[in-house]
Amino acid sequence: MIQVWSCGGGVQSAAIAALIIQGRLPKPDYSIIVDTERELSTTWEYYDAVLRPELERVGVQLERVSKSRYATADLYSTDDENLLVPVFFAPDGKHPGFCSNEWKRRVIMRHCRALGIERCENWVGISTDEMRRVRTGPPKWFQVRYPLIFDVPMSRGACVELVKRMGWTSAPRSSCFMCPHHTDHEWRIMPLSDFAKAVELERELHRTRPDLFLHCERKPLDQVNFDDRQAAREGCQTGFCFT
Repeated sequence: MIQVWSCGGGVQSAAIAALIIQGRLPKPDYSIIVDTERELSTTWEYYDAVLRPELERVGVQLERVSKSRYATADLYSTDDENLLVPVFFAPDGKHPGFCSNEWKRRVIMRHCRALGIERCENWVGISTDEMRRVRTGPPKWFQVRYPLIFDVPMSRGACVELVKRMGWTSAPRSSCFMCPHHTDHEWRIMPLSDFAKAVELERELHRTRPDLFLHCERKPLDQVNFDDRQAAREGCQTGFCFT
């Protein structure tokens, strides 16, 4: 069975990279990180500084594949009606969008087909404390494998410690700059260039849907006060994002 690693670029992916380098996981046949073209800049800094060069030392090439090569939808679904980003809308609603399926999972599947892969196991970096995220099912040719659950069981905390023992800097949480699941702390510490992109994307949405917002306060991002009380708000709890 061909082994394809879907690297997200974050904490668990850094742990998988470490396990491969240590020989505790086999080298995958293909290692791929999908560029949603809206990823936080910190993800690519870590990719260039740590993941790519460290994996190259053991003969593993971590290929960066751009979303635009294969995606058939961007902010909206192919019918131009359903927004893929899970935004908040006034006065108190939340849109259950799911962008990562179009921007990541289907992109990597199409890339695998372009490589001539007819059947594979796809490695996903979900740790033991995230069992609720485990999914099985179709398509049969693209089966999911969870190396941090069934091969080398590790919690997220154990992943962090493993990366430290490798002597690497801590991996950033992988996400898109405009993700509505950010905590207020994450919005606050985000690089200014990424925050500006999120503000501009929200303004783009407002040209046709002024009732849609990227923050739960349902006001424009550049008007939100990210104070200490807000910082206690929980972040991503959906468990469905493919990053």
